[in-house]
Amino acid sequence: MRRLIALELALAMALSTTSFAAASSTDAVRWSVLRRPLHLPVVAVGSRCPVSRVDRRVSEQIRIAGAVGPGPVYPVFGTRSALLNTTKDMQFGSRWQGQKVFWYVAPSYRDRVLIRGGRLDGSGRLGFNGTRVPRDELRIEPSDTVSWSGQPRHSRGIPSAVRALSSGCYGVQVDGRTFSTVLVFQVDLAP
Repeated sequence: MRRLIALELALAMALSTTSFAAASSTDAVRWSVLRRPLHLPVVAVGSRCPVSRVDRRVSEQIRIAGAVGPGPVYPVFGTRSALLNTTKDMQFGSRWQGQKVFWYVAPSYRDRVLIRGGRLDGSGRLGFNGTRVPRDELRIEPSDTVSWSGQPRHSRGIPSAVRALSSGCYGVQVDGRTFSTVLVFQVDLAP
């Protein structure tokens, strides 16, 4: 009887490990479609940062200032420019500084979104959310959204923290199933 119970437990553990691995592998495959090579521009040190333009039409439509880029996914900085004024990490006590950025997804796009980035005028990572150390990418699923006042029908959006270790010119590549867009913004760390 003990041998039978041990065999059943071993089989159950093997099946749960296999199904977890299969789920993780399936998730990796689903996102690999969007993981195109990064095509971020290089900006010479000391050069002007070629920040992306704010689309005032979209900002007015969603009633939040600072929707940047051509869409269909827009980082919304909450200001009238593509400037990220960071604050010190008081929550986790790390060297990373960040600012809340809202990612607006227009009603015309209903699939998943992958966002990755980095510094354009030198070495430096860009991170998203996380705890002491942020993640290298931000994923937006078709069901991910929050509601807000004045939200256009069928639109969606999520808040995130965009974090950096140094001031400079940064860019993100926003990849969807039908598009790939690069957006550029300036990061100024708090003193």
